[in-house]
Amino acid sequence: MIDLKVRRIPFNFDGVDFVWNKNNPEFAVTMNKLSFFAIAFEKYICQAMRDVEPLITDPRILQEAKDFRAQEGLHSMAHRKHVKALIAQTPALQSALDRAVQMYDDLYAREPLKYHIAYTGGLESIFTPSFKVMLDHREHLFNGDARVASLFLWHFCEEIEHRSSGLLVYDHVYGSYMYRITRFKGFMRHVGEVIAAITEEFQKAFPELPPEILTGYSNFKVPRMAKLKSVYGITMSQMPWHNPEHQPLPEYFNEWSARYDRGEDVTRVFGEGSSTGLPLAA
Repeated sequence: MIDLKVRRIPFNFDGVDFVWNKNNPEFAVTMNKLSFFAIAFEKYICQAMRDVEPLITDPRILQEAKDFRAQEGLHSMAHRKHVKALIAQTPALQSALDRAVQMYDDLYAREPLKYHIAYTGGLESIFTPSFKVMLDHREHLFNGDARVASLFLWHFCEEIEHRSSGLLVYDHVYGSYMYRITRFKGFMRHVGEVIAAITEEFQKAFPELPPEILTGYSNFKVPRMAKLKSVYGITMSQMPWHNPEHQPLPEYFNEWSARYDRGEDVTRVFGEGSSTGLPLAA
């Protein structure tokens, strides 16, 4: 059990560039895809958690499920601000958001609640090793517009904070490891399909951009050992004995949390134009 903090952070993205990190444009576009994806995926999570809450009999798990849903709802709202700012400049991007949301709406209508909670628990369990490698190398990846960099650093830290919540709810309500693990490839395939749809719409909206920027991941080569540790962590996260609470955490998780607790301005905590150390009201 983890006491989750529900943080309401006043992000603002007015006039933000689509390629918000000129030092690493491929990574900037990849994170833009994640913003569009996050809106759809976290709407899906919130719907699943809301529907499963009446089946939770342990009041401690019920509270964590509600706090988990609250965090995810705020993530979706923050990414909507980012995406709204991008669409304001490039209206053709609206179709990327519409397609992503529709694909998750269709999935929710097609499958039972057990599937959706398994999807949530299975996917959330891989986020700590996935995001750790990015947080550990943030100086090479997030060295662009501090507003967008700070959005993702906050999001990734909160995903790590509630790393146990999805599996906790699934195990409490359903508890079938075999049901969840035998569908994991399907969960990942669906994620890939949503990202592919977003990429396709990005290509339509920005035909002038080089294809490698729209389809790449990053021009920074993560050290091989860090990649191997991440792959190992993702693999172990799907084992029946896995406990997310015992995963190794990035040092930045504690650093970010401490800055938030001190009242620093975490809307510009890292990157170009950062205001690290200044109070939120500054």
